[in-house]
Amino acid sequence: MDEYKYSWKPSSALSIDEFLKKYKPTTVLDDGTKPWIWVRRLEHEPLDSVSPPDVDSEDKHSNATVIERAQKLLEDYTEKIASIQKDESIPIRANKKKGLRSKKEVREEIAAEATKKLKEISQESKLTCGKLLFFSQAEHIDGAFSRMARELTNGALSKTSAFCLKVATTPMDVLPNHRYLICLYLPDIYDKVAVAEVLRTVCQSTGIRPNSAKTDLYTVIGLDSKHPSGIKSTVWNPTDLIPDAELKALTEAYWNEANKKVVSTDAEATSKITEGTKKKTSKRPRKQESDDDLFDDVKDATVDDLATVQDVQATEDSATESESDETPTKPATSATGKSPLRKPTKSADDSSSDEDNKKPKKIRKF
Repeated sequence: MDEYKYSWKPSSALSIDEFLKKYKPTTVLDDGTKPWIWVRRLEHEPLDSVSPPDVDSEDKHSNATVIERAQKLLEDYTEKIASIQKDESIPIRANKKKGLRSKKEVREEIAAEATKKLKEISQESKLTCGKLLFFSQAEHIDGAFSRMARELTNGALSKTSAFCLKVATTPMDVLPNHRYLICLYLPDIYDKVAVAEVLRTVCQSTGIRPNSAKTDLYTVIGLDSKHPSGIKSTVWNPTDLIPDAELKALTEAYWNEANKKVVSTDAEATSKITEGTKKKTSKRPRKQESDDDLFDDVKDATVDDLATVQDVQATEDSATESESDETPTKPATSATGKSPLRKPTKSADDSSSDEDNKKPKKIRKF
């Protein structure tokens, strides 16, 4: 079987920069055979990987058994939660005088119990791999994925427990305002300290904030935000780990610094263009005059001086164009053709159904 070419690892023939330049989420169309672009810092594979390495039959059997247990548990609790709605003895509204809880309260209690048992299954079987979920618009996704991939392989994220990254490719029938999904994988999504470290690092080094964190086991058994049970399909929200104010400060600091670099680069480029233009501005050589018109030299000198002043004035005008501090309705273009970086619009809380139509074929214990 040919190796999946939309996947990078340290032993790949292409460098990470070459790979990212060649394969971008906005230019790779998913025809059913290439749903993801992968970047791996280590040779390990996520539980929900579409192309896991070979594992022995004992591991396959063990993992399959764990997944079957989790699926059965989910089915049982789905039925319990559905029965609550049909149970007429449970009121829609709570009655404190009678000591009766509402249907909603009872459902939430059962759902929390299911979440606890699924966590126990994951930790007992060591199938704790999970991912941070990021959603991004088309105009930002290529840059977001590239920044995160470079940080994972050679930057700040390489010093954390994060080991793998993937981004969804473009659907053949892509709709307007389509949002792309990025998954950043960790070996133990229940390790609060490790997940918080990765969260803080990714916000600080890429300016991108995740929506939530989800265990791979949930993905494998089909538990997402649209599941009929209503069981919570994520393990963490960012603010469960780090205060919202700190997360905002980290991402804003990244974008402020990034914009300073762009403005500085544009100013330097504009200065060089101005200097080059001034050097090229000079008087035309005076032509050889005949003695027939003694006033030709005066006339030519006047014309040349006027031309020189006009040239310099045009240069100064182009060099002093300023950019507004406010976000323009149309991107302001500098002398180099660049515009200041814009912070991606923060997306609303999204569902965690990250791979609903892209379920893995094999699994591996991390």
